[in-house]
Amino acid sequence: MKGILKFLAAAKLVELSDEEKMKLHGVTPADELIATETASEAAPELSSLNPPPLPGNTNFNASLPPSTSYAVADVTNAAAGKSFEEIFKSAQIPDSSFPAERLLRLLDGLRTMDETTRKAAVHAMDAADDNWTIDDSIIDAQRKIAALEDYQKALQSQLTANQQQVISEVADLKQAEERAVTEIRKQIAEMERLLAREIQKTAEQITNLEGGQKAAQENCEREVKRLQTEVERLREIPAQFSH
Repeated sequence: MKGILKFLAAAKLVELSDEEKMKLHGVTPADELIATETASEAAPELSSLNPPPLPGNTNFNASLPPSTSYAVADVTNAAAGKSFEEIFKSAQIPDSSFPAERLLRLLDGLRTMDETTRKAAVHAMDAADDNWTIDDSIIDAQRKIAALEDYQKALQSQLTANQQQVISEVADLKQAEERAVTEIRKQIAEMERLLAREIQKTAEQITNLEGGQKAAQENCEREVKRLQTEVERLREIPAQFSH
């Protein structure tokens, strides 16, 4: 199996993963871990290079108002969905000795071959390695297809439920609007009646006041005329006898 993979990788027909590259070169993950730890010990402490903390309150987010975009975030997250790994983990798909994605990468590297040669190459790899079979990838692919289709159905069901909820809420809002408009128009009609009554009442009061004023003026004028007539009549006496 290693010889075939080396040949395909050298011919640039297959893109190997990091794990496969290490296996082909005789490097185990434990060797890589030891090399990484050795390099970490030789490197200087990064904490000593960090600048000192700023004095005072540096929590700038504390002064920010709380986010009000929860609904938008929920919709965006629902539209974005989960990663394939999360979907497969939720579906409890067991690990495969040769996952479907690994076989797909292998097939992508063999795209320059015709279909018959490509299948023959994969079968040859299968026969050369007892650790996996093509059936492992087929079963893994079938399980993941089922998980993805179930997730699609769940998304569609969630969308349908959300649409129904929106339709229901919109209908409730329209009904509430109609009730509010009816009540407001009723109040407006009542206010218009009150306004008309107040206008009529004020007009009657003004008419009564002006009528009373006119009557008082007429009475005053008659009384003044009567008094003036009497004054003129009494003046005849001083005019005739004062000399």
